[in-house]
Amino acid sequence: MLVLGALNAMSLAVFSLIYAAAAKQLLTQGAFLASLVVFFVALTVLWVRAERSRGPARDVLSRAGRIAAGLVLASIAVPGLILMPLFFVNEHVPPEAGVAKMLGPVMFVLLVSLALVALVNVAGVLALGVSAILRRWTRSASQ
Repeated sequence: MLVLGALNAMSLAVFSLIYAAAAKQLLTQGAFLASLVVFFVALTVLWVRAERSRGPARDVLSRAGRIAAGLVLASIAVPGLILMPLFFVNEHVPPEAGVAKMLGPVMFVLLVSLALVALVNVAGVLALGVSAILRRWTRSASQ
C-alpha cells in the first residue's frame, strides 16, 4: 500500500510539473503531449511492476484494497501538503502579494494531475487483467 501510495504521489508530482511547465510556456504543445504520453506509459509500467512485486498469489479483494488505499493516500496527502501552506500564507500576507491569484491555477493543476494518476491506476489494473487473461489462455492452449 505504501509503495503504491508513494508511486501515486510521485506520479502526481510528475504530472503537476509537466502541466506547470506547459502553463509557463516552457514546453511546446508537441513536447507537452509527448511528455504526457511518455510519462503516462512509464508510470503505468512502474505501477504494474510495483503491484506485481508482492507476487501473484494475492486475492482480488486484497489487491483492490491495496490499490484504493494507495490512491487515497496520495490523493489526500499531496494536495494537503501543497494547499494547506498556500491557504495559511494567503491568510497572513496582504492581498497585494498575489497568493490568492495563485490558488486557482494550483488547484486546477492538482485536480488534472489527480485525474491522470487515477487513469494510471485504471490502466495498470487493465494491464494486470489482460496479462492474467492471456496467461490463462496460453496455459489452456498449451495443455
